[in-house]
Amino acid sequence: MYITTTDQLKTFCENIQSADVLVVDTEFVRERTYFHRTGLIQVGGGEHFAAIDPIALPDMTPLLELLKDPTKVKVFHAARQDLEILVRFCGQVIPPIFDTQIAAALVGWGTQISFAKIVYKALGKKIHKSETYTDWCRRPLSDSQIEYAIDDVRYLMPVYNKLIERLKKMGRLDWVQGEVNAWEDPKTFALPDPYQRFMKIKNLRSLRPRNLAVLQEIAAWREGEAVKRDCLAKAIIRDETLLEIARKAPRDAKTLSGIRGFYQKELNKGGGSILSAIERAMELPESDLVELPESNGHATTRGVEELLSAYVQIRSEELKIEPSVLADRKQIHSFVAHFEKKEEMEEHFLFQGWRKELIGSPMFSLLSGKVGLKIDPSGQVRLIES
Repeated sequence: MYITTTDQLKTFCENIQSADVLVVDTEFVRERTYFHRTGLIQVGGGEHFAAIDPIALPDMTPLLELLKDPTKVKVFHAARQDLEILVRFCGQVIPPIFDTQIAAALVGWGTQISFAKIVYKALGKKIHKSETYTDWCRRPLSDSQIEYAIDDVRYLMPVYNKLIERLKKMGRLDWVQGEVNAWEDPKTFALPDPYQRFMKIKNLRSLRPRNLAVLQEIAAWREGEAVKRDCLAKAIIRDETLLEIARKAPRDAKTLSGIRGFYQKELNKGGGSILSAIERAMELPESDLVELPESNGHATTRGVEELLSAYVQIRSEELKIEPSVLADRKQIHSFVAHFEKKEEMEEHFLFQGWRKELIGSPMFSLLSGKVGLKIDPSGQVRLIES
């Protein structure tokens, strides 16, 4: 069903009102804009499935009220971008959430599994992703495009049921909730802190502290402009140009305009704001200049991280899941850093939920010297008390 009118939407929402589980997907375009341009919202409940056209509908209240209902589980595959869209539409998070990509990782089907692969794994059916690069905001949509979009939620329901069955059998159903907590936290969908965006720019470590402060200020300005203009940040000023501005820290329009890659159009539009941002950075007291974290640990620390990575590998083989599902390299690095700084381990990611017992506490015992690793006669690696 393709929904383009308010009456159609009301009828559809009434038909799925009694469903405890809703399967949801979105189709969008985000190539030149800061925010997603939403082309379709696909929803299913019970035996009813539809592709809803947000471009044609001035009011989607019936759908949004259903999505906000805390008694209904909303099922997604790779939920992040879908939720970014729907949280903006709803004006709030929409728990409870179930993410089939996360669930697939927890039952050992692999990390970042595609929808086509999970359908084949769960249902033994091959689906074609022929419309992957469709411009979903162009109208009219063809019948094949609409059918393709609806298939995403039509197959999502049995995939969800199969995963629930497998998770229960493996005793891992409660693991999923810990993994999707972020999807139910409003902070996850807040706009990024503009004053942290400079950290994503390559070669920033080549700058001195004062010039780094300039980069932080002008990157924050660029981020704010990208939000206001709804465009990609790099479309305003490229990273390389931003880095060069930070390095030279021009104090007047003439010097700024002479920087390669900085065009007159942007000088006319935002030159004054950029110069003001540079001025703020130049006036910062030395004590307020940003300090970058060390990029690499000491050799000893790296050795400890390798030991913990080996332990994670062993545990993952025992649990039949990918090592990165237990703990990836960044999490291991952070864990060691927490330990060395004597920070509160209970707050660390690897001490949350099911990971604490399976990986966090044993790793802490290894670092504390309370236990060691030993290979038993069968070739299995075991923890032994020191």
